[in-house]
Amino acid sequence: MLERYLFYVQYDKLSSFAVIITLLPLTLIVCKKAYIDPSIRLLLFYLICKLIIDLWMFHCAANRMNNMLLVNITVIFRYVFLSGMFYNKFERQSIKKFIVPVIVVFTFFTIGDIWYCNPDIYNLHDHRVVLYSMTVESLLMIFWTLLYFYELIRSLKIPSLLTFPFFWVCSGILLNYSSLIFIAPALHYALKWDQWLDVGFLDQIPYIFEIVIAILFSVGIWVFSARHYARQ
Repeated sequence: MLERYLFYVQYDKLSSFAVIITLLPLTLIVCKKAYIDPSIRLLLFYLICKLIIDLWMFHCAANRMNNMLLVNITVIFRYVFLSGMFYNKFERQSIKKFIVPVIVVFTFFTIGDIWYCNPDIYNLHDHRVVLYSMTVESLLMIFWTLLYFYELIRSLKIPSLLTFPFFWVCSGILLNYSSLIFIAPALHYALKWDQWLDVGFLDQIPYIFEIVIAILFSVGIWVFSARHYARQ
Protein backbone atom coordinates (compact mmCIF):
# COMPACT_ATOMS: atom_id res chain seq x y z
CA MET A 1 0.00 0.00 0.00
CA LEU A 2 2.81 2.42 0.88
CA GLU A 3 4.41 1.78 -2.51
CA ARG A 4 1.16 2.83 -4.22
CA TYR A 5 1.04 6.05 -2.23
CA LEU A 6 4.66 6.90 -3.03
CA PHE A 7 4.12 6.11 -6.69
CA TYR A 8 1.08 8.40 -6.85
CA VAL A 9 2.98 11.23 -5.13
CA GLN A 10 5.64 10.97 -7.81
CA TYR A 11 2.98 10.71 -10.52
CA ASP A 12 0.99 13.77 -9.41
CA LYS A 13 3.20 15.96 -7.25
CA LEU A 14 1.00 19.07 -7.51
CA SER A 15 -2.22 17.51 -6.18
CA SER A 16 -0.25 15.69 -3.47
CA PHE A 17 1.34 18.95 -2.31
CA ALA A 18 -2.10 20.62 -2.32
CA VAL A 19 -3.17 18.01 0.25
CA ILE A 20 -0.09 18.33 2.44
CA ILE A 21 -0.08 22.14 2.59
CA THR A 22 -3.48 22.11 4.31
CA LEU A 23 -1.55 21.17 7.45
CA LEU A 24 0.10 24.62 7.47
CA PRO A 25 -2.97 26.79 8.23
CA LEU A 26 -4.36 24.01 10.46
CA THR A 27 -1.23 24.02 12.60
CA LEU A 28 -1.11 27.82 12.76
CA ILE A 29 -4.73 28.07 13.90
CA VAL A 30 -3.99 25.76 16.82
CA CYS A 31 -0.61 27.32 17.71
CA LYS A 32 -1.91 30.90 17.52
CA LYS A 33 -5.17 29.97 19.27
CA ALA A 34 -7.00 31.72 16.45
CA TYR A 35 -9.99 29.41 16.98
CA ILE A 36 -11.28 31.79 19.64
CA ASP A 37 -12.65 33.80 16.71
CA PRO A 38 -15.94 32.08 15.64
CA SER A 39 -15.19 32.62 11.95
CA ILE A 40 -11.69 31.18 12.24
CA ARG A 41 -13.16 28.28 14.20
CA LEU A 42 -15.40 27.50 11.22
CA LEU A 43 -12.32 27.77 9.02
CA LEU A 44 -10.64 25.22 11.30
CA PHE A 45 -13.56 22.81 10.93
CA TYR A 46 -13.48 23.31 7.17
CA LEU A 47 -9.76 22.60 6.95
CA ILE A 48 -10.11 19.46 9.08
CA CYS A 49 -12.94 18.13 6.89
CA LYS A 50 -11.01 19.12 3.76
CA LEU A 51 -7.90 17.28 4.91
CA ILE A 52 -9.88 14.13 5.72
CA ILE A 53 -11.66 14.12 2.36
CA ASP A 54 -8.46 15.01 0.47
CA LEU A 55 -6.66 12.07 2.09
CA TRP A 56 -9.58 9.82 1.21
CA MET A 57 -9.45 11.08 -2.37
CA PHE A 58 -5.69 10.49 -2.42
CA HIS A 59 -6.25 6.93 -1.23
CA CYS A 60 -8.86 6.32 -3.94
CA ALA A 61 -6.66 7.80 -6.67
CA ALA A 62 -3.65 5.77 -5.56
CA ASN A 63 -5.76 2.62 -5.74
CA ARG A 64 -7.36 3.56 -9.08
CA MET A 65 -10.84 4.13 -7.67
CA ASN A 66 -13.21 6.88 -8.81
CA ASN A 67 -13.17 9.75 -6.31
CA MET A 68 -15.53 12.13 -8.13
CA LEU A 69 -18.25 11.55 -5.52
CA LEU A 70 -15.92 13.05 -2.92
CA VAL A 71 -15.36 16.08 -5.17
CA ASN A 72 -19.13 16.63 -5.27
CA ILE A 73 -19.49 16.22 -1.51
CA THR A 74 -16.72 18.79 -1.03
CA VAL A 75 -18.78 21.40 -2.91
CA ILE A 76 -21.51 21.23 -0.26
CA PHE A 77 -19.45 21.29 2.93
CA ARG A 78 -17.04 23.88 1.51
CA TYR A 79 -19.83 26.36 0.84
CA VAL A 80 -21.50 25.68 4.20
CA PHE A 81 -18.36 26.37 6.23
CA LEU A 82 -16.96 29.27 4.20
CA SER A 83 -20.25 31.14 3.89
CA GLY A 84 -20.84 30.47 7.60
CA MET A 85 -17.71 32.50 8.32
CA PHE A 86 -19.33 35.55 6.75
CA TYR A 87 -22.45 35.02 8.86
CA ASN A 88 -20.29 35.73 11.92
CA LYS A 89 -18.51 38.68 10.32
CA PHE A 90 -21.36 40.68 8.80
CA GLU A 91 -22.71 43.30 11.18
CA ARG A 92 -25.95 44.13 9.39
CA GLN A 93 -28.79 41.75 10.17
CA SER A 94 -30.38 42.63 6.84
CA ILE A 95 -27.50 40.75 5.19
CA LYS A 96 -27.01 37.96 7.74
CA LYS A 97 -30.62 36.81 7.50
CA PHE A 98 -30.09 35.69 3.90
CA ILE A 99 -27.00 33.54 4.46
CA VAL A 100 -28.61 30.54 6.19
CA PRO A 101 -31.56 30.25 3.74
CA VAL A 102 -29.10 30.46 0.83
CA ILE A 103 -27.04 27.66 2.42
CA VAL A 104 -30.14 25.45 2.60
CA VAL A 105 -31.19 26.23 -0.98
CA PHE A 106 -27.66 25.69 -2.30
CA THR A 107 -27.37 22.34 -0.51
CA PHE A 108 -30.55 21.03 -2.11
CA PHE A 109 -29.52 22.51 -5.46
CA THR A 110 -26.19 20.69 -5.32
CA ILE A 111 -27.83 17.40 -4.35
CA GLY A 112 -30.14 17.82 -7.35
CA ASP A 113 -27.16 18.62 -9.58
CA ILE A 114 -25.37 15.47 -8.39
CA TRP A 115 -28.49 13.42 -9.18
CA TYR A 116 -28.91 15.11 -12.57
CA CYS A 117 -25.33 14.40 -13.60
CA ASN A 118 -25.47 10.84 -12.25
CA PRO A 119 -28.87 9.24 -12.97
CA ASP A 120 -27.47 5.88 -11.81
CA ILE A 121 -26.40 7.27 -8.45
CA TYR A 122 -25.23 3.87 -7.19
CA ASN A 123 -22.76 3.49 -10.05
CA LEU A 124 -19.79 5.04 -8.27
CA HIS A 125 -17.31 3.86 -10.90
CA ASP A 126 -18.78 6.20 -13.54
CA HIS A 127 -19.67 9.01 -11.14
CA ARG A 128 -19.20 12.50 -12.66
CA VAL A 129 -18.50 15.95 -11.28
CA VAL A 130 -21.45 18.35 -10.93
CA LEU A 131 -22.23 20.60 -13.88
CA TYR A 132 -23.67 23.78 -12.35
CA SER A 133 -23.03 23.77 -8.59
CA MET A 134 -19.39 24.87 -8.58
CA THR A 135 -20.22 27.82 -10.82
CA VAL A 136 -23.11 28.86 -8.56
CA GLU A 137 -20.91 28.36 -5.50
CA SER A 138 -18.24 30.60 -7.03
CA LEU A 139 -20.76 33.36 -7.80
CA LEU A 140 -22.18 33.25 -4.28
CA MET A 141 -18.80 33.25 -2.54
CA ILE A 142 -17.51 36.10 -4.70
CA PHE A 143 -20.69 38.04 -3.87
CA TRP A 144 -20.36 37.48 -0.09
CA THR A 145 -16.66 38.38 -0.17
CA LEU A 146 -17.12 41.61 -2.12
CA LEU A 147 -20.10 42.57 0.02
CA TYR A 148 -18.03 42.02 3.15
CA PHE A 149 -15.17 44.11 1.77
CA TYR A 150 -17.67 46.89 1.01
CA GLU A 151 -19.06 46.76 4.55
CA LEU A 152 -15.56 46.64 6.04
CA ILE A 153 -14.27 49.63 4.08
CA ARG A 154 -17.46 51.59 4.72
CA SER A 155 -17.25 51.07 8.50
CA LEU A 156 -13.67 52.42 8.71
CA LYS A 157 -13.08 50.27 11.81
CA ILE A 158 -9.92 48.56 10.58
CA PRO A 159 -6.82 50.81 10.68
CA SER A 160 -4.75 48.48 8.49
CA LEU A 161 -6.16 45.71 6.30
CA LEU A 162 -2.76 44.01 6.10
CA THR A 163 -2.81 43.30 9.85
CA PHE A 164 -6.45 42.16 9.81
CA PRO A 165 -6.49 38.31 9.67
CA PHE A 166 -9.85 37.93 7.94
CA PHE A 167 -8.70 40.21 5.12
CA TRP A 168 -6.16 37.55 4.09
CA VAL A 169 -8.75 34.80 4.44
CA CYS A 170 -11.14 36.74 2.19
CA SER A 171 -8.35 37.45 -0.29
CA GLY A 172 -7.67 33.72 -0.57
CA ILE A 173 -11.37 32.96 -1.02
CA LEU A 174 -11.80 35.68 -3.65
CA LEU A 175 -8.73 34.59 -5.62
CA ASN A 176 -9.71 30.93 -5.51
CA TYR A 177 -13.30 31.41 -6.63
CA SER A 178 -12.38 34.00 -9.25
CA SER A 179 -10.40 31.29 -10.99
CA LEU A 180 -12.84 28.47 -10.31
CA ILE A 181 -15.79 30.30 -11.85
CA PHE A 182 -14.14 30.15 -15.28
CA ILE A 183 -12.97 26.53 -15.21
CA ALA A 184 -15.80 24.90 -13.23
CA PRO A 185 -18.06 24.24 -16.29
CA ALA A 186 -15.16 22.60 -18.14
CA LEU A 187 -14.33 20.30 -15.23
CA HIS A 188 -17.62 18.43 -15.67
CA TYR A 189 -16.53 17.36 -19.14
CA ALA A 190 -12.82 17.01 -18.43
CA LEU A 191 -12.89 15.00 -15.20
CA LYS A 192 -14.12 11.59 -16.33
CA TRP A 193 -12.58 8.66 -14.55
CA ASP A 194 -12.02 6.33 -17.53
CA GLN A 195 -12.10 8.91 -20.34
CA TRP A 196 -9.98 11.88 -19.38
CA LEU A 197 -10.38 14.80 -21.76
CA ASP A 198 -7.07 16.39 -22.70
CA VAL A 199 -7.45 20.01 -21.61
CA GLY A 200 -3.77 20.72 -21.16
CA PHE A 201 -2.93 22.45 -17.88
CA LEU A 202 -6.57 23.28 -17.08
CA ASP A 203 -7.13 20.37 -14.68
CA GLN A 204 -4.07 21.43 -12.67
CA ILE A 205 -5.28 24.99 -12.04
CA PRO A 206 -7.53 24.08 -9.05
CA TYR A 207 -4.53 22.50 -7.28
CA ILE A 208 -2.44 25.62 -7.84
CA PHE A 209 -5.09 27.85 -6.30
CA GLU A 210 -5.61 25.40 -3.42
CA ILE A 211 -1.96 25.92 -2.59
CA VAL A 212 -2.25 29.71 -2.95
CA ILE A 213 -5.38 29.89 -0.78
CA ALA A 214 -3.70 27.78 1.92
CA ILE A 215 -0.76 30.20 1.92
CA LEU A 216 -3.07 33.25 2.19
CA PHE A 217 -5.02 31.55 5.00
CA SER A 218 -1.70 30.96 6.76
CA VAL A 219 -0.68 34.61 6.41
CA GLY A 220 -4.00 35.66 7.93
CA ILE A 221 -3.60 33.29 10.87
CA TRP A 222 0.02 34.38 11.34
CA VAL A 223 -0.99 38.01 11.92
CA PHE A 224 -3.77 36.94 14.31
CA SER A 225 -3.24 37.99 17.92
CA ALA A 226 -5.31 36.24 20.61
CA ARG A 227 -4.41 38.98 23.09
CA HIS A 228 -5.56 41.74 20.72
CA TYR A 229 -8.73 39.81 19.90
CA ALA A 230 -9.56 39.48 23.61
CA ARG A 231 -9.44 43.28 23.98
CA GLN A 232 -11.96 43.81 21.18
